[in-house]
Parts: sequence; C-alpha cells; structure tokens
Amino acid sequence: MNESSTVKVPFLITLIGAILLLAMILLPYASAKGDYKEYLKNAPNDYYVSEIKMTNAAAVNISMLEYGRIYAETARQGIYKEVSIICIVLIALFALFSLLTLLMSLLKKAIGIIIFDFLALAIFWLMHFDYADRGALPTDSYGWGMVNYVTYIIGIAVAIGAAWLFVEKRKIKKLGKKQEETTIQ
Repeated sequence: MNESSTVKVPFLITLIGAILLLAMILLPYASAKGDYKEYLKNAPNDYYVSEIKMTNAAAVNISMLEYGRIYAETARQGIYKEVSIICIVLIALFALFSLLTLLMSLLKKAIGIIIFDFLALAIFWLMHFDYADRGALPTDSYGWGMVNYVTYIIGIAVAIGAAWLFVEKRKIKKLGKKQEETTIQ
C-alpha cells in the first residue's frame, strides 16, 4: 500500500475544495433582487460606481473582490473610512487564508489545511455578521449571493478531506513502522 493510492481521494477533496474556496472571492457575494435587479438590467451600461468603472450590468451580482474595490474607493474618498478599511482587511484575510489552505493542500499538510480552512471560514462568518449587523446585506435591493451558502459547504468538505488525509497518512506511517520492525527482526 503506497501513499499515493491511499491519500489520492482525500488529497483531491482538499485540493479541489481549496481551489473552490479561493474562487469564492470572484463569485456573487450579493445579488440584486426584484425591481432593483430589473432596473440594473434595463440600464446595463450606466455606471453603478463610476469611480471604479463598475456598470449596472456588473452590479447585478457583486463579488467580494468587487466589494473590495468599492470599499477601497469609499476609503479613498474618506466616506466611512474605518469601516471600509476593516472590510478590505477582512476580504484580504479571507483570500489569504483560502490561499494558505490551497498551499497546505498541495503540500498534503492536513493540520495546516484544517487550521487555515477554519480561519478562512471564521473570517467569512465575521464578514457575514458585519454586513448583516450594519444592514448592508440583505436589503430591499440586494440579497445574499450564492457564495454566502456555498462557502460553508466547501469549507466543511475541505475539513473532512483534511481529516481523512490525516488518518490515511497516520495509517501509512504506522504500517511503515511495522514493516521496519519486521525487517529488523
């Protein structure tokens, strides 16, 4: 029994999950709804945020990355500067911890995967709490995007894959020690 065959499935679970976790920064965090969605779609080339050249078409679904750009502009203008900076830091931390989860997955470091995965999920939860607490989301115009639901599922799948990877690597290590002891005798 070699390592590559026993850790292949948990490795793929953690790797694909970590890639998807990182991709969450590009997918819809908020989605326009109802009449407001129709308004945005009816004037797709008008600017939603002219300073960053974000059109109404792009504002139908807003990703974390786009929120980061919006908050960077509001901070630059001095509008809610502290809140904007905190939001930028949270988005950056989520991206960093997701990237570190991916790195640990590539290195097959189960404990590292679990730590950074949970840190990414904790930051994501904090972002969700912040948006909800400030009344930024959900509103009459915007609801939570798919990212709000899928991120937790992916994060849990990554943690399960990492735990499985840890168990399989321990089995291989124990088997190796037994074979070593048998060879010595």
